[in-house]
Formats: sequence, C-alpha cells, structure tokens
Amino acid sequence: MREGTRDGSLKQRIRLATKEDIDALLNLEKICFKEETFPRRQLQYLLLKARSMVLVTEIDGNIIGSMIILLRKNILNARIYSLNVHPEHRRKGIAGSLMDTAFDILEEKGYKKITLEVGINNQAAQNLYKSKGFIVDKKLSDYYTNGDDALHLTRKL
Repeated sequence: MREGTRDGSLKQRIRLATKEDIDALLNLEKICFKEETFPRRQLQYLLLKARSMVLVTEIDGNIIGSMIILLRKNILNARIYSLNVHPEHRRKGIAGSLMDTAFDILEEKGYKKITLEVGINNQAAQNLYKSKGFIVDKKLSDYYTNGDDALHLTRKL
C-alpha cells in the first residue's frame, strides 16, 4: 500500500492485514496493552469476518503497528477500534502514518466521519488525535473495565 522511511534508515510498509498476521497482531496487543487485549478469537473475527479494515505497519517483515477500523453497512461513519505501535517504535510517526493511510482509504470509499475513544489520562494519544483533526465531543464515564473514563472524539473526512 504505502512504503516510506523514517529517519532515513528503517523502511516501513503499511498494508492490509491477512490471516497470516494473527500471531503477530496478538503479540503486539500483549506488548502494547496490559489490560483489555483482544483474545485470539475476537481478533480473528475482526480480521476475517467483521465489517472492518485492519492495517499493519511492518519494518523488515516485522509488524510493529496496527490499526483496526470498524465499518458499518449503509452508514458512512467509521470507528477506530484499536491503534497499536510497539513501544520501541513510538514517537516515530508510525501511528500518524497509519491514520493518514486509513483516512485516504476511507475518503476514497466515501466515508464522511471517523470516531474513536481514548483514555482520559492518555495525553500522548490525545495529542496525536488532536493533531490529526479530531475534536472531543463527549466524556464517557467508567468506560474501561478498570473504571477509567474515556473521551469520545470525532473527525470529518
């Protein structure tokens, strides 16, 4: 789909995930999230059966980033369900590149809006989303299983 370099060294490639990526996606989930990780069965469903788009970023054949976007039939709104970047590769523009790629694909398909939820204490993610044009439209109390609140963000495409 897209290829590029960061810092002139590592070549990254963004592409649609395949069923062969399940193990790598599960591993990335476990590394990125301590709680609320997807079990294998749910990830397989999201990748293979759900109305969704799963993008991955790989460097040297290793998946170091992923993004799951839920799509709804007959409604031109999409939802970012999950965005992961391996801790060793954060703050290198990988999440932003995944988002830009997703925006381009969704716009080509005629989607008009994209939404997401982010932890109220996750300032780094909030800063990224705001830099990509998202705005907060509401607070979600007790959103996560640990009782933390979240913010609901939206962006026009």
